[in-house]
Amino acid sequence: MPNSNLDKLILQLNKIKKQIDIIDKTPAEVIALKPYEFDNQITEIKKTLTSAPFIDLLGETTLYNEIKVFCDQEQEKVNKFKEEFHFGLGTKLKELFTGFGELKGQLPVLRIKFYTIRFDFSNGEAVVWWGPEKELIKKVTLEAEVIYQTITTFDKSLSSIWKTPEDFTKILKSAYQRFIKINNLDSSAKIGLLEILTECVILIQNRSFQSDPTKSHFTDYSRIQYSCDLYKMKTTAPQPNVQLAVATFAITEDRTKSLWVPDNEQGDGTYYQSIAFKE
Repeated sequence: MPNSNLDKLILQLNKIKKQIDIIDKTPAEVIALKPYEFDNQITEIKKTLTSAPFIDLLGETTLYNEIKVFCDQEQEKVNKFKEEFHFGLGTKLKELFTGFGELKGQLPVLRIKFYTIRFDFSNGEAVVWWGPEKELIKKVTLEAEVIYQTITTFDKSLSSIWKTPEDFTKILKSAYQRFIKINNLDSSAKIGLLEILTECVILIQNRSFQSDPTKSHFTDYSRIQYSCDLYKMKTTAPQPNVQLAVATFAITEDRTKSLWVPDNEQGDGTYYQSIAFKE
């Protein structure tokens, strides 16, 4: 364990040397592919330059100034690569998503159909969300093809559970009536959407799960699938007797009490709190 300023300074110098060697020996075409990794390296070196005991013992020395100049020069190169990386990533995504939907927004946040993509360049990842960054789908690498495959594959998976929107409506009504009966409520009472989701999960389980309730027999039914099914019901099979109550602003921040549901394929949506079936 280092116990003096000299020991700490030696550790700092060794760390800086390793970081400089990595940057200096890496071909420009490799840096261009992952500019943010090298941006982080430069940031770390600059941080060390201003940390004790380096700044106290070597601040404003020739060594300090040479390292600072190196960082400034490399930062300029990396900044250029970052701009090119942004442009290339955005162009490639627009090309890949042609025919799927219109890509909107500006980096670091893009939107397409029901999905939001937030780019975390410092950590080298893109975070894919359903709706306005409320339901996490997946974190992926900063590669256009990977982002495209993640969203399109997930989008296809949302259409596989029901044969028709009417099938979902039947389950939804059965879940609502089951909750009403269990809790001895009025036949047209407003019930929390997430409470009905729980009932839907119970009702869609097959006989295998009922006879042997193990994970391998369990049929998943996520919040996102539920949100998508409610959207399809609203737009393709509207039910006059189904009333969805819009959530208050305060409730929208509580995932246990509200659910975002798309209004259209342009990414607009509404937070709902409860549901009621009116006779």
